[in-house]
Amino acid sequence: MNTGRQIQGGMSTRLQLLHTEVGFDLLVDPGDYLSLLLIRDGIFEAPETDLVTRIVRTGDTCIDAGCHLGYYSCLSARLVGEEGRVYSFDANPHACDSTRRNLALNGLYSTEVIQSALADRNGTTQFHISADDQTGLSSLGAIPLCKETIPVPSLRLETFLDSRHVGRARLLKIDVEGAEEMVLRGLGHFLADHAIDFILVECFDERLRLLNTSAESVAGILKSAGYTPWEYATQNSVGWSKVREVRSRGDCNYLFASPELTEKVPSISLSSALGRAQGERDRLQDQTDRLQDQMDDIQHQRDELLSKNASLRKDVQKLQDDADWLLASIRSHEEQLAELIAAKQDIETLWIQVQNSSSWRILNKWRRVRNRLVPDDTWRRRLYDGILGRVTGRE
Repeated sequence: MNTGRQIQGGMSTRLQLLHTEVGFDLLVDPGDYLSLLLIRDGIFEAPETDLVTRIVRTGDTCIDAGCHLGYYSCLSARLVGEEGRVYSFDANPHACDSTRRNLALNGLYSTEVIQSALADRNGTTQFHISADDQTGLSSLGAIPLCKETIPVPSLRLETFLDSRHVGRARLLKIDVEGAEEMVLRGLGHFLADHAIDFILVECFDERLRLLNTSAESVAGILKSAGYTPWEYATQNSVGWSKVREVRSRGDCNYLFASPELTEKVPSISLSSALGRAQGERDRLQDQTDRLQDQMDDIQHQRDELLSKNASLRKDVQKLQDDADWLLASIRSHEEQLAELIAAKQDIETLWIQVQNSSSWRILNKWRRVRNRLVPDDTWRRRLYDGILGRVTGRE
């Protein structure tokens, strides 16, 4: 998936810088459907893109009718170089602003961007701006989801090219959401004189019906002028081939080649190979995403283990502190016990000394005489104890 950084754009729109697969950058709005396709694939309309890179040469003149965000304008400008010229048209003023911004982003100054609806007459017409995320579906025809309707200049392409003294054009790409027939009828002598070598045009009835026309009608105008239609991946699964019948097709545009061309339309396209490469890239990206998810899970588990380890370390430290306190308490009690033992030994020594003293022996002899004369629990003993208490003052 081709992604880029987001930057702040005009009108508070978050624009994303996209590096395309064909060598130029685009500022795109991720809220727009076409932009999402470009962000996903890095390329738009791969068969047509591949074809344009093969038929457009340095110094050529190209016309981008319906430039939208400027993808084909940037592509053509890169191919024609400073010696060539690109004219880009869109009725939507915001589309013209986007195209100008993307051309300037790539330093492509051989392009002129004109805000005008290409039609079969000069003047003014009404343009309906789409209200959903597919801004490229805005049209001269009435559309179901319309945000606003604005007046826009209406211009015949013949008039414009004559005013710029353009004699020939290498490529005219037309994607104007139903107004394709009007653009062709506005070509005048450029179509009749085969002054445009290649015309790449969308032929999709769903859009053409907005202006009461059809793929058959669009193809009829071009074939009547002598142009030969080419279609991608029908008779030739890997490239372009001539066809007799032009049918409505929403997945790919038709190429109409001038009868005066002596060169052949490239019959082999790299788009299928590119598609496979993109598929392989997407598969690898999916694997990378899954591995990244696994790495994130492992990192999360590692963080949890580190957190648990830190908690265990705290618990171990607390146990160590408790053990140190307990050992200190034991040592204190051992010291107190040693002191008591020493005191006991001192008392026992003193007691032995007392027992061995002459006074203690005389006292013990007197106590034995006393016990015989005044035994315990007799009235004589109580009388004796009373007299002794008064004499010693212990009463």
